[in-house]
Amino acid sequence: MIVSFVEKLEQEAQNIISEARKRANEIINRAREEARRILEDKSYLQELEREKEELRKRLEEEISEILESAKRKAEELKKQAMTKIDSVIRNLVKEVAGI
Repeated sequence: MIVSFVEKLEQEAQNIISEARKRANEIINRAREEARRILEDKSYLQELEREKEELRKRLEEEISEILESAKRKAEELKKQAMTKIDSVIRNLVKEVAGI
């Protein structure tokens, strides 16, 4: 009687272990399928491409603004230089003319 009880417990333990293995394998298989699906999904590349394009456009705009600002500053410096040159030339002409 004790032997049959122990055998029954062993059988139940085997059944529980077997069921646990079966469920663990199912979980592992689902995880593998999900991992495969994620790895095959390339939609994140499209998002990265969009972000890259947005960054490129913003950089082009910033570069354009910097260049325009530099051109304006160069024109301003050129005008200032011309004003100073004109003043020096007038003073030289006055010196030469004796005025």
